[in-house]
Amino acid sequence: MQEVSKPTKSTVWNVLRGTILEHKGAVIGVLFIGTVVAYMLQERYLALILCFICINSIAVSGLDILFGYTGQVSFGHAGFYAIGAYGSTLLSMKLGIPVILSVILAALLATFFGMIIAFPASKLVKHFLSLLTIAFGQMVFMFISVTDKITNGFSGIMNVPNITFFGYTFVSNQSYFFLFALVTLLVIISKKRLINSRVGRAFIALRENPHAAAGMGINVRYYKILAFSLSAFLTGLAGAFYAHLVGFISPDTFMSNQSNIFMTMLLFGGIASYLGPVIGSAILVIVTELMQSFVSYQMLIYAFFILAVLFYLPNGVVGIYEKMRMILLRRKERKVN
Repeated sequence: MQEVSKPTKSTVWNVLRGTILEHKGAVIGVLFIGTVVAYMLQERYLALILCFICINSIAVSGLDILFGYTGQVSFGHAGFYAIGAYGSTLLSMKLGIPVILSVILAALLATFFGMIIAFPASKLVKHFLSLLTIAFGQMVFMFISVTDKITNGFSGIMNVPNITFFGYTFVSNQSYFFLFALVTLLVIISKKRLINSRVGRAFIALRENPHAAAGMGINVRYYKILAFSLSAFLTGLAGAFYAHLVGFISPDTFMSNQSNIFMTMLLFGGIASYLGPVIGSAILVIVTELMQSFVSYQMLIYAFFILAVLFYLPNGVVGIYEKMRMILLRRKERKVN
């Protein structure tokens, strides 16, 4: 049985180029709408909420590639989120690297750690994989907590510089929303193209039955590592964006609870979907902000959302749309008959 060949090095570039060319109308439309919405939001707070929705959407989209499409469970994505945030902050502040470059390097650093975790993870079944990712998240949290000389410990790092791109410095929440909305759109479209490609079909085959996939000639371990790496990259990118948006980072933001929040957003929005991460992120970010008076009950609120998914929305909010679409199709078929 011949083994399915691995994607070439130009895969990512081809995806991005094809994404922009094929969906140039959507890109222009979102740019226009994003610009109007961003500058209509005179309230910095509202623009900040939209920024948080975009950042979480990017991170949860990464988790969806891993969990939704390949079936690999991770409760340690807060670790990649922290690596992206601290990596970009330290590279820009300690080494003087341009911020936009430090963001990319930090995301690649998260990818590197994702590959390291993926090698042993690719041999583990779901329960042990969950424990491994939890341990990874805790290791990263402990590192940024105790290395005072590097990360300043629980005192955190203040005055994280703003992102500068082609001479333009993103200062206001409105300008950051414009940037994050564009990146979120590119992530969604690129993810769709990836899943519809040969790589995506291999991912789904792994999720459905790894043994059958191996029998078909799919390099199971390679594609598991690839999924982990892509997932870590997006989560690290989101972490870097968060650091430069807020301007302050501390270990409190990257506790294990953050991994649970990402998973809750994914489950509630809908796994293995393109818009599920965005919908889940939007709903939970808004609900969290509306219930700021009950911060101590935040995880209880997330537990409620998980129970709602388990009992009433097994396919998430996106599943409601799919059910409605199927109902309408059946009605049309009945009318035709």
